[in-house]
Amino acid sequence: MNHSRASKTIFLSSLLFFVSFMLAGCSDPPRSPEMRDLDKKFYELVKQKDFEQASAMFAPEESPDEWMAYLKHNNEELGDLQSYELKDTVVNTILTGTVYISRYKTKYAKGEANEVLTVRDDTMKGLNIAMYKINPRQKKPQANAPAAPAANPAPAPQAAPAN
Repeated sequence: MNHSRASKTIFLSSLLFFVSFMLAGCSDPPRSPEMRDLDKKFYELVKQKDFEQASAMFAPEESPDEWMAYLKHNNEELGDLQSYELKDTVVNTILTGTVYISRYKTKYAKGEANEVLTVRDDTMKGLNIAMYKINPRQKKPQANAPAAPAANPAPAPQAAPAN
């Protein structure tokens, strides 16, 4: 009977350890203050349309000119950035540092977007933006834009019978 009790104790201890390990993995990981400051600075620069400074925040191996063109193009398409709100962040630890993948809900003059800002805190290269992706949501219809076609259009007129 002692063998059975010892087996149950080991099993329950293992189960408790496993469950607590799984719950710890489900909690929101902490974002470093430096990373939050970098995100905020980036979005404030975009808001101010200072695309040159914003593009300089990307990783050294990235082309600032390409990122500046991307930021300008998005500004032309979506208008000025009005607001941004952090939805969540996923943190991945890699051999040379930490990667923070943050999702933002943004509002622009011409519509809304969901955005992903990936920041890498590299032990060799420091803290910088590794990737930025804008996914515009449905654009708001313009005031003078034609209405969308009806879901159930009227039937086509019947041709007159030939004589």
